[in-house]
Amino acid sequence: ATDAAVATDAAVATDAAGGWITGGTRALGTVFPDPFTAPSGTTCSLICQTTIGPCHTLSPLRVDVSDNLDGIPMRLALRILDEACAPIPNAIVEIWHTNHFGIYSGNINTMCNSAAEDRAAMYFRGYQRTDANGRVDFNTCFPGWYRGRAVHIHLRVMTGEYNAADNAAASVITQLVFSDELIRQVFAGVPLYAAHGQPDTLNTNDNIVGGIADRSPYIADVQRLPNGAMLASKTFIVKNATSTSTVCTAGR
Repeated sequence: ATDAAVATDAAVATDAAGGWITGGTRALGTVFPDPFTAPSGTTCSLICQTTIGPCHTLSPLRVDVSDNLDGIPMRLALRILDEACAPIPNAIVEIWHTNHFGIYSGNINTMCNSAAEDRAAMYFRGYQRTDANGRVDFNTCFPGWYRGRAVHIHLRVMTGEYNAADNAAASVITQLVFSDELIRQVFAGVPLYAAHGQPDTLNTNDNIVGGIADRSPYIADVQRLPNGAMLASKTFIVKNATSTSTVCTAGR
């Protein structure tokens, strides 16, 4: 896909470095532009709730969630704001996603993995607390795909102490997806990902975000860094501790 095509449903900036690199977070680098320089505005709408899914389990407190596995190195910058567009500091942001083969780690539902080494691992899982600006940054790798789902990252925002239980109180459980054109580009042009073939499900026919008229609140803003690594970012609007708003539900 051309760079112009990649920009059709997500903000994707490119440079002269060529394609995406692989090598995992060891190849990520240490200097990243700030993706949150634009004002957050004055109107902030809550992100909808999605299923926690069958592949969630305990996450460790850490910045680098990769466990040194291969993939397109990705800096994931997330900003958590409330309905007044104000940062929510000290909130727990938990993420979990697959490796580039589309397999989850952890001793979880067997539909998520089956090999003993994956069930014993904790790769691509972690949580952090937001800073004064409502921000967290994870070092990770671009996820893979599995049958019936668009490429995605699970996200849970909590206050208080971390609780690994699926039914623990949370401000929101939601998901981050990627531009369909970016997905086509990665799984066609990056050998590590192309070996798995093109995904059978894109955002347009996904059972979580496919039925949403405006998918932009769920689609990551992506920049290609000068070394070919990826910077993905997103601002999520969630309930603060005093909010009485009802959170909408997306997908099944």
